[in-house]
Amino acid sequence: MSSASPGRPVIGPKVPINFPESLLRNIEQAADTAGLSRAAWVRRTVSRALPESFEGPVGPDQMLRFLRGSETDKGIDTTDPEPAGVYVDNDTARLLLRAVDDGTLTASPVITESLAVESTRARRSISFITRTFRTSRDPVTIYQVTFTTVSHPQPGESEGGQHCARRLYLDQDAARAFYDEARELHLKVS
Repeated sequence: MSSASPGRPVIGPKVPINFPESLLRNIEQAADTAGLSRAAWVRRTVSRALPESFEGPVGPDQMLRFLRGSETDKGIDTTDPEPAGVYVDNDTARLLLRAVDDGTLTASPVITESLAVESTRARRSISFITRTFRTSRDPVTIYQVTFTTVSHPQPGESEGGQHCARRLYLDQDAARAFYDEARELHLKVS
């Protein structure tokens, strides 16, 4: 006889977190809009905010999500004929996906540089992430610039907001230039 209790399957350990009431209202509204439970919405939001975690051989779903993120950033005008970022080129994407299919793609530990500022209106953060993938051929290093803004609700406002964008680069100098420019613009306290 099983000792497991009936009900939902265990996802992981329970972690009690206290939220300010205004933030909790925003979470509940966002979860309702997404059609998720509050806990599922928080798990999804936290996992999206963290850099992708690759352990052992990289799977196709992980790599597709990683590469797709460079083209589907929230808050970026995808109709802009000259976007501010340089995406990973198709040849590199194919090389990485082929290595995934061959079972030869693994990821090295990431190197992250992050900065954040907070004001009464918002919390802003920006990260420069260096990620190397080992393949059966030469290693591929990709530079990722990610920035996030979480707006706090102001008096008279019913909700805050969130903006997140990510750019992937093959060229370290281009990535560093975009990071420096974005840091100057994005981390200004208002």
